Amino acid sequence: MTEAEAQSLRDDYLGRLDAAIADLPWRVANELRSGIEEELDGLDAAELQSRIVQLGDPVRIAAAAKEETGSAPPAPVVVVTPAPVPSAKPATVDTKWFAIVGALVLGIGSFLFPIGGWVIGVALVTSSRFWRRWEKAVAILLPFAVCVLIALISLLGALWQGSGSAAGPGTSNPLLPSGLAMWHTSIVLGFFFVPVGAAWLLWRLRGREAPRR
Repeated sequence: MTEAEAQSLRDDYLGRLDAAIADLPWRVANELRSGIEEELDGLDAAELQSRIVQLGDPVRIAAAAKEETGSAPPAPVVVVTPAPVPSAKPATVDTKWFAIVGALVLGIGSFLFPIGGWVIGVALVTSSRFWRRWEKAVAILLPFAVCVLIALISLLGALWQGSGSAAGPGTSNPLLPSGLAMWHTSIVLGFFFVPVGAAWLLWRLRGREAPRR
């Protein structure tokens, strides 16, 4: 037999083998075909025909491989559990202790450092998100509201005293405090109302564990 006949026998056998192992898993089919193709490679026509007889029908080879594959234990399934995602650490302004410190600095710092302490306390309170905007506004503006209220009372008292004086200029009602005294009183009371606003902020914090959005 010629080389062309040998190649024809090889191609015919491998073609029938490909059809027979088409239903096998790809890895098993690929290894099986590669092994048989290697055995048939380089043989002349006579040797090739003898080897094909020894190998047998491709259908039987495929059936034996399928039976062997079915009896093999299944490959273990590895279940990868995703690593728990660490919870994001809240920002400092979103913590309750930051809000408490801000309220305390606003109330106590105003006495220790009358101007600087109050400014720092206002900055901390306004930065915290544990209060709503109107709550912050009430605590910060309360001393100013007291000053304005007393100033208005002082102004109205001065106008009433001036219009109701019958003894001429320079006569004043001894029952009414002077304008300077009223202004001094308004400043002092406004200063002492700062911790009142801070205490109100602390009272509003009760039961809150999350910042107000």
